[in-house]
Amino acid sequence: MNLTNNFSLSEFRSKDGSDFPADVLVNIRFLANALQIIRDEVKRPISITSGYRSEAHNRKVNGAVNSTHIRGLAADFKVSGMKPKEVFSIVERLINEGKIPQGGLKAYRTWVHYDILGVKRRW
Repeated sequence: MNLTNNFSLSEFRSKDGSDFPADVLVNIRFLANALQIIRDEVKRPISITSGYRSEAHNRKVNGAVNSTHIRGLAADFKVSGMKPKEVFSIVERLINEGKIPQGGLKAYRTWVHYDILGVKRRW
């Protein structure tokens, strides 16, 4: 199922194969729309390394107990040919311009975490 021009629902599936709860599916749609705006800005493919996580999978990867991934509000991703710090800067700018929702943002060594929780968090 396509969510946007460049993202399908399967890209957000929990790595343990769990189904999406209905409320999570609603959140994934909003998240995919924000990621599409990022993709349109960078004009490069985005690879989602972690989208929705079932509670069991979140425990397995030592995710935070209240991880935004469990609610389908977060994605960890890579942008082809770009460093995470570069992506961070672009996402921060898009948030500040009001083009995508406010939320958590972190540039890790090889990927970026972005969530649409609505609260500015940087770590």
